[in-house]
Amino acid sequence: MSPSLDELRRALAEDGFVVLHGAVDEERVTACLRRLNLAIREHGLTAEEVLACQQTTFFPHLRWEPEIWGVLPDVAAELLGWQQGDDWATPQLLLRFPDRDEEWPLEPHVDEPPDGDWVGYRGIVGVAVTAANAEDGAARVWRGSHRGPVDVEPEPVPLAAGDALVMHPRLAHAGALNHGPNVRVAVYFRLLQHQQHQ
Repeated sequence: MSPSLDELRRALAEDGFVVLHGAVDEERVTACLRRLNLAIREHGLTAEEVLACQQTTFFPHLRWEPEIWGVLPDVAAELLGWQQGDDWATPQLLLRFPDRDEEWPLEPHVDEPPDGDWVGYRGIVGVAVTAANAEDGAARVWRGSHRGPVDVEPEPVPLAAGDALVMHPRLAHAGALNHGPNVRVAVYFRLLQHQQHQ
């Protein structure tokens, strides 16, 4: 039995994150992945572009395409408490190609909103377009860190394709190296809170 919206909200408030299993159906996930792979075929990626884009976004020209927005879970806005005037920021398209074996210090961070009529994010929704296990560099989170400093180890959040990681905007999180054989693909959506609702 799936948790109710109230249960998800309580878990988000307590831990700073929740996982929505099967949040996006296979057809929409496949359409998104196909669109991104077509972009690689049509536009290519140099080694330099891969390094630069994995810090920002891949294929910015695709960020408003219906296949990209198709993987935003239907429940996301309601779960995050959307109000009139709030808006989704431009999605971030993440492709993490396999990394060489090396040490990688995990540096926690929180996402900051763009300038404008925004006071912050209501939340962050990361949708796995491909499976993401610890070996693949799944996102790491510091449970409870949205409430203040914590003395906990970061934990990986494994996701199947179509799962979504929903995070409190102040939750410390980090990416990790991909030691698996495949490219890890995800789309991140961030709900901007308009200043009239602060």
